[in-house]
Amino acid sequence: MKKIVKALAAIVLSLIAATLIIAVVFGAFLVPKDPVIEALPRYDKKEFYSSGGFQDFTDYAKYTYRITESDLAECESLRPVTEEDIPTILKYVEHFEVCVNVCQEFPSESYDFDKSAITAGDYFFLYNHYEEPEKAFWFYKLYYFDLDAGILYYFRFNI
Repeated sequence: MKKIVKALAAIVLSLIAATLIIAVVFGAFLVPKDPVIEALPRYDKKEFYSSGGFQDFTDYAKYTYRITESDLAECESLRPVTEEDIPTILKYVEHFEVCVNVCQEFPSESYDFDKSAITAGDYFFLYNHYEEPEKAFWFYKLYYFDLDAGILYYFRFNI
């Protein structure tokens, strides 16, 4: 009986090792790079808020930088905010605020974004997973760089 248990244990360990090797070779454990954070110089400070759970719906982060506008202009992921962009950015921020209040995945006092800071000349990146307008708010990532504050705000929502 002991020989059978040892043989089964050896088989199980071999299968686990083979699975790990295959996963590493095929990149299953590679974390996708963040297109905005990776394109910018190193941030000075990061504050990240999330429930940290498997089914969390919202993430909010603030990255503090000492950065120039020319650094931002070189970042291919970010683009300057125009007057025409402001209503779209506001829609996503307002949707996010409703979700923060409803989902309560992290303390609402951690959320301190001031919508009045959204101005032309700052920089942003908006990723919307779905192209269909009716699904616009199902899964998105919004990065907003406030030049005056030197802060990159990150908003993520996923239902």
